Amino acid sequence: MAIDLTTLNTTEIIPQKVYNLNNSYKADQNKIRENWEEKKATAIDLIEESKKNGTYRESASLEGTGVSGLTAGKGAYCNYSLDAFFRKDMPLLSDDNGNFTVGGATFTREELEECRAVMKAAVDGIGCGIGKNTNIDYRNYAEMEIAAGGVRAYASENLTEKQAAVVNKAMKEYNDALIKHEKDMLERAGTIDISGSDVSKYYGKAQPIPKEMLDRIHSFNSNSKLNSGDVGTIQSATNEDLISKIRDMFSKLDYSDSSSLDTVSEKYKEYITPAKMSLGVSSANGYLSQALNQDILGFQSLFKNMMNVIRYRSIDFRM
Repeated sequence: MAIDLTTLNTTEIIPQKVYNLNNSYKADQNKIRENWEEKKATAIDLIEESKKNGTYRESASLEGTGVSGLTAGKGAYCNYSLDAFFRKDMPLLSDDNGNFTVGGATFTREELEECRAVMKAAVDGIGCGIGKNTNIDYRNYAEMEIAAGGVRAYASENLTEKQAAVVNKAMKEYNDALIKHEKDMLERAGTIDISGSDVSKYYGKAQPIPKEMLDRIHSFNSNSKLNSGDVGTIQSATNEDLISKIRDMFSKLDYSDSSSLDTVSEKYKEYITPAKMSLGVSSANGYLSQALNQDILGFQSLFKNMMNVIRYRSIDFRM
């Protein structure tokens, strides 16, 4: 089941069995009293018969059944889907040992809490999604790979092979969900594909400008050349070749070496400069350098955060 970004803040509800009692029900006390002696005599007869057959015990025991303690039988097994790593609250249902199952892998409470903390650091550093910018720009694809790489580094050092596979799959599905969410939003907005211009090489989606917005623009600028039917370019990355190059190089970062981002950042600047310039960002007055450096500062912040959370979560504080 794919991760649904719109449900991550909902509260988990544990199904409960509901007994449908008839409000008009009323015990027939007289009938109970009348039959009491008869029932008691029947019970005594059954006990005597059981003694003869050797099946009667004065007390019952659960020894050997796998049920023990006051909580026996109350643990509720649940194989949670991968969104359990991203939901706002910890899962509620653990087994009798206090462990949780997510994606078919078993985690102790501490392991799951730590995985969720790492995942939170990862997704918080991605600048698109629910409650953020819906459109995905090229820098956001780089952020996705920095986040996913950090999760992989943590998982390889701290989890079993099966746990690591589940955690890495969860991060990949989260990034896939971001891309699907943008696609759905663009479709609902009635966007169209554009081509034939410098900007369309990198941002090939546009949306018809609503009449209300045109009227507002004309009220502020009577010299505006915008007319009904004109479209506005959406800053959503569409050059698949450039997206692939960016994702590939950011997926190879070394989280044990803080300098590994430097070379990749320089290459990113080279790749992304034509896309920035297609949007009208020129080198005049240092605007292009500012735009590029802003992206790099964001990468450095996320990369540092992932390195810190990996290092912190890898420390065993138990004495």
